This record gives sequence, structure tokens and C-alpha cells, in this order.
Amino acid sequence: QSSVPSLTSEPDSIMLVPAGDHYTMMDFATAYFREAWPTQGLKGTSAEKKSEMDLVRHTKVPIQESLLWYSDSELNELATKNFKTLMRFMGDESKLKNQSEVECIYEILQLCKEKESLHDEVYCQVIKQVTYNPNQESVLRGWLLLYLLTGYFLPSNILMPYATKFLQLASSDPSSTHQDIAKSCQSNLRKSFLYGGRRHLPWPVQIEALLKGHGARRLVILMPGGIEYLTRIKTFTVAKELLQEMCEQMGAGEQKEIEDFVLFAIRHKMVRPIRSEEYLHDYLLEDKLVTVTLRRLIWRTSLHFENKIYTDVHYGQMRWDYLNGRILLSHSKEMEMQVGILAMLQHWAKREQQNSAPSREELKEYTPKTLQSSISPQALQNHVGMLLKTRQPLQPVDAKIQFMEHVMKLPFFGYNTYFVEKVSDNTIPVPCFFGVNEEEIIVVDGTTQTISRIIPLEELQMMRTLRPVSDGGLPGIELNYGSAASPKAMWLELSQAKEMYHTIVVILDKTDLHH
Repeated sequence: QSSVPSLTSEPDSIMLVPAGDHYTMMDFATAYFREAWPTQGLKGTSAEKKSEMDLVRHTKVPIQESLLWYSDSELNELATKNFKTLMRFMGDESKLKNQSEVECIYEILQLCKEKESLHDEVYCQVIKQVTYNPNQESVLRGWLLLYLLTGYFLPSNILMPYATKFLQLASSDPSSTHQDIAKSCQSNLRKSFLYGGRRHLPWPVQIEALLKGHGARRLVILMPGGIEYLTRIKTFTVAKELLQEMCEQMGAGEQKEIEDFVLFAIRHKMVRPIRSEEYLHDYLLEDKLVTVTLRRLIWRTSLHFENKIYTDVHYGQMRWDYLNGRILLSHSKEMEMQVGILAMLQHWAKREQQNSAPSREELKEYTPKTLQSSISPQALQNHVGMLLKTRQPLQPVDAKIQFMEHVMKLPFFGYNTYFVEKVSDNTIPVPCFFGVNEEEIIVVDGTTQTISRIIPLEELQMMRTLRPVSDGGLPGIELNYGSAASPKAMWLELSQAKEMYHTIVVILDKTDLHH
């Protein structure tokens, strides 16, 4: 028996396109295709090698064995079956009764999802069928399938340089009808290499749209301050690309600052931050019930207010957080004075309001919900009235900036706050609040607002989400922290357990503290 080269992956792969004339698909085929290797005939005569060109050339005849050599007969059978499905999709063979093009694509992608060892085989089959194929419609369908394959599944480290070379040659041929889609395949493959490929197979409506030539979908992202950002995303757009686009529109083009922002996917009451390397379509369900929002999650870089959208977005987020309990506030005489100043600045931030005094209803809108019951409306109205008499009105943009400067000085600004109902440590009074920023997790007393525990993020060793202990109970998080010499553990129960868990993961990613 001849020694067939192994296709097992090597530990580290490269995405570089090999230079020169080497690493063509023909080189790969002559080294690894089953038909390129002489096999012993029944009478002991060696079968002739198939013409090298034919190995990677479109065929109208279904293959009888897998292109690559497999010792497992099941894989060989699945490979030949897949080739027939591929031929049906590309129009080289009649479809089965009631079989749609979408079903053909699904069958091929599902096979790749279930059998990683067949990734190279499927890549080679599609590349073979788009090479020297006289039917342009068939070629286009083959490239569409490659577009999906490259976005979902990586070839092995052995095939990778040959596949990248094939895509590079196809995308650099200006006379070709598939130059653009080949470039997209290159981009998809690079993303799959960097980020691992999309997790969920596309919905049928997505595949149907692709078949009709609609490769992008409209998406509205809700930004703080009620601003809507309209964009178009492709099948394999990752969050990082969209964040870059949105931040550049806001005048926040520095990479370090872009990393302070996060997109959130919201469905019903479930809120989940999207990691920068995750694919947006993995969050956008077919039912369109998912809302995507933008928030600044961490505050490492200084704010700058030369861009109106940037100013409005930051003002919108800080104002919402201040009014809705996202920033912890405790009632005190000093805080009452702050509430008055911040109410006046919010009033001036509205157009055409500089010269009028706010009504009692407006003052209620300007007061944090958590303090409305403890601050006398009359006292607040008197205080704001005094302030308005002694101060020169500001233009809206200046009022917004001053509001933000005041809010950023509040003791718990910059923490992402969660209401926790149970904690395993009985020295911590409950209910309490847990706050997370780029440096630490803090535990804050629900009544006195004093910090009872600080866990530096660099001490966090491991964490996991916990299912509710009983029906109707709350989910939880287990935190393992401390040093090897002094390990500590704590669990907590809260309705936002998943949101808090994923927020910490995203912060760890962004601050390079991920273990």
C-alpha cells in the first residue's frame, strides 16, 4: 500500500498567501487527492495516474469515492453523498423531489458542522466544481457556497495555504466574473481564522436573500440619547467592524477609545454585551425581536467634545444612568445641592429653555428616581430658582458638558451596577449592589452606600453562572478569586446574572486581564 500523506493539522497555522507559483490547488491535488496516487489493480497492474489538470477541474459525473483519502468508510460515503448534493445545488444534476436550493446548502453546512474531518474534502469539492466550469450560473452558485464555507469553517492547516492562494488568484483576476465574491471569501476566511467563524448556521431567509444577491441587511442601532444609527451589515460582519464604523462617525477614531464601547443585544428582558470578535448575525434572530444598542462600558480615555454626536451620546448615556439608578446615589444635604445644579444644567441642555424656570413636572423629570421620595419638590424648586437668579444661562452644548463633568465626579460613576438579592458571605448585608468597572468588583451596602468588599479583577481566577436552585428562584454567579495561597469563593443571586457575567468577561477581554 502506498504511503498516503497525512492530513492531520499542525499546531500553528498561518494566513499568509504563499508567494510564487507554489501552493496552487493542483499542487495540493497531486500531493493529497486519492486519484493522484497509483492503486493496485485486480491483476496487480498499477492504474495510471489521472491527468493532473482533471483532478481540480469541474466534472459532470458524480465522484465514486472521496477526493481525499479516508480510512473511515463512513466519511468516504458522506463525502460522495455531499458531492451529489453540491451538484444538485450548482445545477449539474437534478434536485430530489421537493428539495430546495436552501435545503441543499443546509445539508452541506450541517455536514461540515458535524464532521470537522470533512472540512477539507468539502472545500476541495467546491473548488473543483468552480474551476473551468463552462456554466456561469453554476460557477456563481459554487462561489456563493464558498462564501458561506469560508465564514463558518476553517480548512486544516495543511490545506490553508493552498486555499488562501486559490482565493488570492481568483480575487486578483480583473477579467473574472467572481472577483468580488472571491475577495469577500478572503475576508471571511481571515475572520474565521482570527475569530473562529460564525456559531449559528444562517436562517433560511438569510440564505434566500443571498441567493437573490442581497448580501447585506439593514440594522438600526439605538444609541444613548435617543439617537438611531442606521447601517447595513453583511452575513459575516463582526461587532469590532461596526464599532469602528460608529465610533469614527462620532469622532472617536482612536483604537484605545473604540475599545471602551460595547454593543448590547437585548431580547425581552435579556441583555447581553456582544464581544468585539463575535458575529452580529449570531445574535440577530429571525423573529426580529432583538434590539442592538451602543453603550460606553469603560472610561479609560479622556472625553473630548468637538463632535456633536459624541457629546449627545455621552450626555444621553450619563443622564439616563443618573436618572434611572445605574449610578448609585445616597441621600444627603450635599447630594440635594448636586441634584439642584444637575436639574438646572439638564434644563439648559434643552433648546429654547435658557430663560425659563422649570415647572415642578420638569423638575421631577430631572431628579433621579431613587431620590424622588427623599427630596422635597418645593425645596428643589426653591433651590433651582435661586441658582437661576445667580447664574448666567449656558448654551445647550455647554450645559451638557458641565452636566457630564459633574456626573463624572460622583463616587460611583463608571461602575456597571447590579442589584443583588442573596450572597453566600453572611457578613455582607443584603440586598446590596455589586459594581464592576475596568479595575475591580465592589460590593456596596444597599442602605448606607458604603463599600463592604473590593475584589480586584486581576485577582479573579474563575467564574461561572449558576442556574436557579428552585422554580421561580434567581440565577446566580460564582466568583473564585484571591491567590493560590489564599483562595476565596463567593456566590450571589440576581436577576441580571447573565448580563453581569458577560459584562465582566467583556471587560476582562478589553483590559487584557482574561485568564
